[in-house]
Amino acid sequence: MLKRIFNPSPAHAHGQRSVAVDLRKLSVRFDGHLALEDISLQVEPGLRVAVVGPNGAGKSTLFNVLAGLLLPSAGQVRIYGHAPAQHHCLAYVPQSSQVDWTFPVSVRDVVMMGRSGHLGLLRWPGAEDRRLVDESLARVGLAGLARRQIGQLSGGQRQRMFIARALAQGANLLLLDEPLAGLDIPSQEQIVNILDELRALSISVLFATHDLGLAAERFDRILLLNRRLVAYGSPEQVFSGEHLTAAYGGHMQAIETKDGRLLLGDSGGHAHA
Repeated sequence: MLKRIFNPSPAHAHGQRSVAVDLRKLSVRFDGHLALEDISLQVEPGLRVAVVGPNGAGKSTLFNVLAGLLLPSAGQVRIYGHAPAQHHCLAYVPQSSQVDWTFPVSVRDVVMMGRSGHLGLLRWPGAEDRRLVDESLARVGLAGLARRQIGQLSGGQRQRMFIARALAQGANLLLLDEPLAGLDIPSQEQIVNILDELRALSISVLFATHDLGLAAERFDRILLLNRRLVAYGSPEQVFSGEHLTAAYGGHMQAIETKDGRLLLGDSGGHAHA
């Protein structure tokens, strides 16, 4: 699992006007059941997109397809105009449960793996690669933990390590699959603040989360899924009663507050309507 997650794909150039993510009639089928059905959308470069929906809505499946780890059953997927497995400008931060944290590598080793697509098979990291790794570690606040074995990190530190790897890789698109799950509030805020800082680098972000309040407050666009694309647009466009009922059904509860109507999702996420 580590090899599949850590090894980026070969580099491919893309034009300034390329769409970051282009999905056309994407469907994914498991054991006769549709996990994703007929999804079409485009994500423009530099946007920060929250991917939300109930449990089993297909968020992780979508990320696996975008990362090239899972082939679609139908439809087309393009990352900056290329097939996912042909594009090293994408970095995938998986759910923590998918990683073997006993693997004998250090934080610095993992971040350096982000440079392997630039090095090729026969080159050792040079001074420039080491500089980029050091800068990436410093940007996420892990410079002092560079030599630590990855299993000794806290949950928040693990997520920051993967973000550092994406920065060292030079990724233009970052996929974060529920990166805040199991983290305390300060660690969650630290991750989101790092994403704020990445705006200056024009890095596109797709961020799976159950927290509808966070999605509404901190993201440019919302992708609302329930196996099909329920809605995609600004928080104001997506978080309507009609869309949320279509996605969550009876799992949504509406509570009137002094700030307006509060809609609660199946995992405690919320949004004002």
